Amino acid sequence: MKLKSILYVIGIVLIFVGLSMLLPLGFAIFFGENGEVMNFLIAMLITITTGLIIFKFTEFNRNLSNKEGILIGALGWLIIPFFGSIPYILSGTLPNWYDAYFEAVSGFTTTGATVMLNIEGAPKSVLLWRSFTQWLGAMGILLVFVALIAKMGIGGTRLLKAETPGPTVSKILPRVSQYAKAIWIVYIALTIVQIMILMLVGLDFYEALNHTFTSIATGGFSTRNDGLAAFDNHLVDFVVIFFMIIGGGNFALYYVVFTKRDPLLLFKDEEYRSYLLVLLVGLLIAITSLSLDYYGNISDAIRFGSFQIVSLLTGAGHVTYDYDKWTSMVKMLLFTLMFFGGCQYSTTGGIKMVRMLMALKFINGEIRKLVHPRLIYQIRINNTPVQDSVVSNVIGFFLLYFIFFFVTAIILSGFGFDKVSSVTASAAILGNVGPAMGIFGPTQTYAELPNIIKLWLSLTMIMGRLEIYPMLILFQVFISKKDRMSLLKGS
Repeated sequence: MKLKSILYVIGIVLIFVGLSMLLPLGFAIFFGENGEVMNFLIAMLITITTGLIIFKFTEFNRNLSNKEGILIGALGWLIIPFFGSIPYILSGTLPNWYDAYFEAVSGFTTTGATVMLNIEGAPKSVLLWRSFTQWLGAMGILLVFVALIAKMGIGGTRLLKAETPGPTVSKILPRVSQYAKAIWIVYIALTIVQIMILMLVGLDFYEALNHTFTSIATGGFSTRNDGLAAFDNHLVDFVVIFFMIIGGGNFALYYVVFTKRDPLLLFKDEEYRSYLLVLLVGLLIAITSLSLDYYGNISDAIRFGSFQIVSLLTGAGHVTYDYDKWTSMVKMLLFTLMFFGGCQYSTTGGIKMVRMLMALKFINGEIRKLVHPRLIYQIRINNTPVQDSVVSNVIGFFLLYFIFFFVTAIILSGFGFDKVSSVTASAAILGNVGPAMGIFGPTQTYAELPNIIKLWLSLTMIMGRLEIYPMLILFQVFISKKDRMSLLKGS
């Protein structure tokens, strides 16, 4: 393995992260936050200098193996939040390193879980950085490197595989750099459209920018202690609902729809149809239950029920109402949806719809083979056969996902937290959802957790974002003497 190549990529990504701080720096200057101007300059200097040093003393080998590409993703997602946490520490917003790292991880992984007790008391530029980390992390910061370095060749494909969530990597363009650029073009275009619409329905530019960053990215951070509920604007709610649904879809598919100018292609995609079907069923159940058993009217049930169903299915975690007060059935529905997530190549966390489809078809095949032992059953998605290795990967992923879900729930309960809080927080953190129920509910934070648990949940958020396997491979390399020596010799 090639350690220098791995560090080379991470070095360039750190330079990009440092340059990204120019946006909150500009807002700090605009708002007259003189202390934050200096803090962001220092954070930029530390991040960019570190990236330049790594870049200077390493070199890139385009022929990366699968393992090396995956290690770039795993190491990158551990290191990037460390530098992303610097503005929180320097500003005094979160002086505790565990809190600052937790918040940065939650941002870059688009989880939306927070340890901030008084969000509105934080500097506006710091809150913008907090929202911006979700926008950056949603499409994958490492994807920027793939888009910019056309010479990567095979290495770019390896890195793309490590960075884009989903069981398969299907390129819509012949060159991987073109593919990455296409996804980012769609992402940026939709971001601009949402900012403009939110301003039209009543938000100022600063609020529209922040909440666009955190809704198209299905992240969930807000500039207000009460989240989007603070605006009490039903038009804002429905705009955010629409773009959370968009964020949960397949951005590669959006590019195809745009280039071919055929919106019906969305409904021809089996995964996207399943995504919309789960969403529709969830909406019908929640709205019916809330209108009959909680609100007593259909309008509030539609407004608040539809928002939270979309928010938790897509893992956005935005809140317009304290859903912990709702009926047990609706809360159980919301808990269940935390596991689903959206489509592959989306900004969401969770298991992903394509895996759900494969698992259901696998079960169907096993049942049919019990009845007809000689039957040869082939799983197909969009009429395309799925390789057995991919099916095995998906089944293994389900097993690993629920192992880590139960382990995290047990750890939380072991520290004295009640079962509802522990179980729902485990699902919300691993699925990159953010708010859970109980003492980690939509009006609460994760601030009271012990530091060691904050660190574990930070790792769990990264594991959920990278979909478990890359972090396990990284762990294997560290504990295996043979792999460690191979990594060093390859450099």
